This record gives sequence, structure tokens and C-alpha cells, in this order.
Amino acid sequence: MVIVGPGTERLKGRTIQVKREFILEVPRPEIIQVLHERHDNLPLFNNKLGGWMQGARLNALITQECSATGLLIPNSVVVKSAPGPTAPYKLGRDYQIDPLWATVGRLPNGQIGPDQPVYIDYRYSPNRLDSIAVDEAGKVSLIKGRPAVEAMDPPVLPPGYTDIANIWVPGLTEKLSGGNLFPIEPQLQSEARNHRRSVASQLLPKTLAKLRAGKHVTIVAWGDSVTAGGGVGDETNLWYQNRFAAMLRKRFPKAMITMKTAAWPGGNSRGYLDAPPGSQYNFQRDVLDVKPDLVTVEFVNDAYMNEAQTFAEYTEIMDRLTAIGSEVILITPHLVRPDWMGVTSLKFNHDPRPYVIALRKFAQERHIALADVSAAWCRLWREGIPYVTLLANSINHPDARGHEIYARALIDLFPKH
Repeated sequence: MVIVGPGTERLKGRTIQVKREFILEVPRPEIIQVLHERHDNLPLFNNKLGGWMQGARLNALITQECSATGLLIPNSVVVKSAPGPTAPYKLGRDYQIDPLWATVGRLPNGQIGPDQPVYIDYRYSPNRLDSIAVDEAGKVSLIKGRPAVEAMDPPVLPPGYTDIANIWVPGLTEKLSGGNLFPIEPQLQSEARNHRRSVASQLLPKTLAKLRAGKHVTIVAWGDSVTAGGGVGDETNLWYQNRFAAMLRKRFPKAMITMKTAAWPGGNSRGYLDAPPGSQYNFQRDVLDVKPDLVTVEFVNDAYMNEAQTFAEYTEIMDRLTAIGSEVILITPHLVRPDWMGVTSLKFNHDPRPYVIALRKFAQERHIALADVSAAWCRLWREGIPYVTLLANSINHPDARGHEIYARALIDLFPKH
């Protein structure tokens, strides 16, 4: 139950007036039953791998290359040899499950053969994002969102409604708390966008001068799976660096801009720097030999590093890039799944990862342009958005909205003309 009003607020260009108190009942997450899901075979269960790779993923809980966590009802899983009534296989003897990641694998001494089809019954509870909205007469309503296990948008509102808050309802939620409520804060709608319009003139002067003069500018987007389009796949027009290039072309229409991507899915900066000549991914060939005017550096996979490691690593990166005359934009990464970040809430104003803190400090001390994507993601909760709803694979790949945040953080470093 959520109580709204009375009160008045200026939001999204209109005055929202709620003259009386409204009590809204929020539906519980639904429970969905899956019956006789066929798997042509089960791999051996391997608890040494990441949870989403330990066995076969249950189809309804697949999120791109990973699986949704915490939504499976573990004791509901039944593995059988046929879809009809038949004696089930035994958990712990014939098969094992990872209940958090919803993966199932056979056991080596069990009764399930390596090429044997199996049928799996299970129940799960999807997430949901609801909206609290006010119509033109001041009536408050709950607009129920679409249940999903992957990234999701808030629900589409009826004509004449304005949303004032969202409610995050994770699967299996028994009781709502303040952590589920995401009010939309009006002052953030105009908060400090383009607050660094002079960054390019100060820290990227050669690139900016060429853009203004209508010359050819080569940019290399160097990074990991996010730079390789993680979260949006083959839709290359949605990749953040291509969105950034499109924004630059619109802002500097006379310039000729070439955007090249050097990205190693699953890699980190150290691995890329150390890859030998002839490797699929090679820093010298992919970045330095291009002789770019500008290099953007994105490595969410560097987020394991502490301050000392970050300073050492990025000093080497900067030395090698500046040696060929390239200007550089460092990018703080987006937020990833909460347990990987050591947080228990989706509402925090400052990224706790030592790498992010160190990267900001390094950029400031070395006078390097910084696109602070992390800060933008940390503002999402104040805009009414639980950031996990932008993770396309439930782990660390941003969806199209997340890539747009990257692109905006980059273009905001440049003046409008």
C-alpha cells in the first residue's frame, strides 16, 4: 500500500496538484508456472564457473547471455525424462541447480545421460516496475508495469497523466518498504546538464579545433564488452560511441568524423595492453597504429582495481596515448549488479567502487577529460528509475538507455558549436 497526497509540485512542465489523500494498493509479484520445458541435453553442473554458466539456463529466466537472479522458486524445480507423468530425477543425485542463477546441470554419476533430453517444471516470479501517475483533474492512479525478468521501462501512461514516482517490485517481494519507492525529484530535470561545456576547449583543444574547422577527426572507442555493444547487440547505431559520433556530426556538421571501435568482450585494459602482436585484440594495431585524434577509454572490467592499481595502469595508458599525440577521454563505468558493487540499496549518490573514485582523482590530477557515466547512473534513482532496470543481461551490460547515458556524458564535454 502506498499513500499519496495531498500536495502541489511543479513537475515535467506542469503543476501537479493532489487535493486529497489517495491510497494505492500495489499488487504482489505474480507467480508463473512453466511445465515440460524441453532441454535436448543437460551439461554437467560446474560450480567453478559463474552462476549463469554452471548448467543449462531455464528459458523463462534467460537475459541475453546470462540469467535473471533471485526469481526462481528453487523447490519448484522438477526434472523428468518425459513431459507426461513420470518419476522425476533426484536433486543432488542426478542433477544440481544453482537456485540464485536458475541454472540446472546433470551430475556425473546420475541417471541423466549426456545426450538425453529432459523436461523441466518450475515456477518463478518476474520483476515489475509500476508508476504512480496523476491526471489533469488531480486523481492519482497506480499504472501497473509489464512483468519481466530483463531490463524494463516504466509503463506507458494514459493520455493526460504525469508520473510522479515509480515502484520497484522485484520478484518474490513479500512486503514493500521505502527502498521500493522511487519518487521523481523535480529539480533534477534541469540539473547540471552540459555543466562541463568548456571541458573540450580546456582539455581536448586539438580535437575541438579540428571539429570547428571542418577537418577530418578520427576517434577510437577503446574498451571491453560495453564498447563492443554489450546490451544492444548488433544494433550498432545504438552503441554509445556511434551515438556520440552522431551527436558530434550534428553539432559540427562540417567536420568529417570517423569512429573506430577497438573492444574486447570480457577483456580488461591490462589484457589488451599485454596482448602480443597478431592476437585478435592488440593495442598497438587496434589503437596506436590508427593514430587517432581522440581516444575514449571505457573498461567496466577494470572496476576490480584499487587506487594504486588504477593510477599505475592509467599512467601507462596515458603515456602511450599521448606519445602518439592523441587526446583522451576517460569514462567512469555504469553501475552493475548490486552485490558486485557491495551495495544493498538501489539508492545511493556516490559510486563506492575504489576504481571509480581513483579514476576521477587521476583525471583531475592529470588534467584529463572525464565522462562521468557513473555519476549519471547514480542520479537515476532520483529520476524515479531503479538502475538495475537498465541492465540488459542482469549483470553488467547497459541497454539502449544506458548506452545513451554514455553518449550524453561524452557529448556534454563539448560546446554546442
